[in-house]
Amino acid sequence: MVSRRILLGALAGLAAPALAFAEGDGPAKPSLLTKKGRRTSSALHHQAGDKAALDKAMASVKPLEAEPAHAPDAHAAAPAQEVTPDEALGRLKHGNTIFARGGANLMLPTLARVAELSKGQKPFAVVIGCSDSRTAPELIFDCNLGELFVVRVAGSTVSREGLGSIVYAVEHLGAPLIVVLGHTKCGAVGAAVDVATKHAELHGSLHEMVLPIIPAVLEAQESHPADLQDAAIRRNVRDIAGRLKVADGILAEKLHEGRLKIVSATYDLATGVVGFDA
Repeated sequence: MVSRRILLGALAGLAAPALAFAEGDGPAKPSLLTKKGRRTSSALHHQAGDKAALDKAMASVKPLEAEPAHAPDAHAAAPAQEVTPDEALGRLKHGNTIFARGGANLMLPTLARVAELSKGQKPFAVVIGCSDSRTAPELIFDCNLGELFVVRVAGSTVSREGLGSIVYAVEHLGAPLIVVLGHTKCGAVGAAVDVATKHAELHGSLHEMVLPIIPAVLEAQESHPADLQDAAIRRNVRDIAGRLKVADGILAEKLHEGRLKIVSATYDLATGVVGFDA
């Protein structure tokens, strides 16, 4: 069946030259000595019939109807349910398994989901990660908008401002899980290793960035690992997770009540696998 819009467009296109001329958009009297004049004269001759055909077509077409209501979107947000710390951890492990096997869902959120999230958020986990462009938590855990509350800085360290963000997510958004996520070949940790072992000099804010990581480097160095950088990366996230457990009264209280879990993990850049310490 011919589309209503195509039909109307075609008829309007045929009648437009004559209608425009009849409404005074053209010259007063076309010259029959030119091709353009002869075409215009012919159009005027058939103008009444063309306009009548257009009016008839317009009268036979039903008014545009409202778009039919769509079925509920499968990705639309369902009412938020309480998630336990272990369930949240299980979701992340499952999501990473999917990602590491190459089956991650890269579908963008629907407009319905975006609209739903504008009313509020209920992330099921807080992820403290490195700002390295290869370690986006939403991707490596196969998550989407509104599911993770992410705090990222080079080296996965936590400042006072970062701690405030974490406490907010736990206290006000109800996140039951905190994951401190490091990754292999972390440049920030590598720089801290150079400062601690080779007396490398970093200027200004770069020096301040690696200072919180140096204690982890020194701790890892005590066991004389074959790969000091890798050992320091793992030691760093474990230390941060340990400090978070006593860094704020809200976090300590929820840990004691069993309503919060804090774990460390390391993401392997080569394999896509996240190794959890819990």
